[in-house]
Amino acid sequence: MLTSWRVLMRFVASGLFLLAHGLLVLEHIAVGTALHGVAELFLAPWAVRHKAWDLIVIGLIFCVFDLWGTIRLTGFA
Repeated sequence: MLTSWRVLMRFVASGLFLLAHGLLVLEHIAVGTALHGVAELFLAPWAVRHKAWDLIVIGLIFCVFDLWGTIRLTGFA
């Protein structure tokens, strides 16, 4: 049962991150930011605790895109 819970949480975490970033890319800033915040607060610590390195790497890669998007939105670039 424990293994199936971990697999389910990986699918949920991956889906939430992809949905949030997809919404941000498609200019749905409010909803995308809200989902991204939920993922960061609740799923990122879970990923570190369970050594879900695939999700951690995806999060780090998207962090670069988040910073780039924020800089673009504020007009510094």
